[in-house]
Amino acid sequence: MKPILDFFMSFGLSEYESATLLKMLLSSICGGLIGLERGMKGRPAGPKTFSLVCLGATLIMITGNYINITFSSGGSDPTRMAAQVISGIGFLGAGSIIVTGHNQVKGLTTAAALWVTAALGIAIGSGFYFGGIAGFCVIYITSFIYQCLDDKILETSRAMKIYVEGKDEDFMLRLINCLTAQQAKIVSLQRKSDSKWYAEDACAIIELDFGKRVSHKMVLEKIRELEGLRYIEEI
Repeated sequence: MKPILDFFMSFGLSEYESATLLKMLLSSICGGLIGLERGMKGRPAGPKTFSLVCLGATLIMITGNYINITFSSGGSDPTRMAAQVISGIGFLGAGSIIVTGHNQVKGLTTAAALWVTAALGIAIGSGFYFGGIAGFCVIYITSFIYQCLDDKILETSRAMKIYVEGKDEDFMLRLINCLTAQQAKIVSLQRKSDSKWYAEDACAIIELDFGKRVSHKMVLEKIRELEGLRYIEEI
């Protein structure tokens, strides 16, 4: 890691500041790579969410080390309040996570963003300005990159989940034949009786596995050509 530290120090950063920046970049990359594997399997949390959590944990540890070094001569423990913030913000994050009527989990990235924002607040509040500013820059840049990457992965992942409504049961048979023709394996098929446009409609949430990367846009276009389709969306 010394060549990387030397590279950062060539911009006028101290060794401590260079090590701080390197730790945050590494945590963002490692977290993003773990999330990348999850995203490829169609799981709710992707690269951006994992990156934020990993980076937030790193920033908290670095800030804790900075507080111990800076305020070690005091009689009280300055990390006590920070620990309460970290645990307390979990309730706020949990409130932003919801499960929709289509069994879709939403709000994970928002919860992770709230948590990492709390870590930034602790860093800045403790006087660790470099860590707070560097953390903000890493979060902002990598979040944009991972969001674009996440969108690209989801567009062509082997896993796909759709919510579909048809005019009758014959439509469901045509849908199954259409998916089979595209070499899709039906992992699960869950019939829905609520939130339908019409009471007589056939409605289902279907989880698919194509065994290889496919264009989700093309799959949806094929389904939209079926007679009797009322509504479809990828969830």
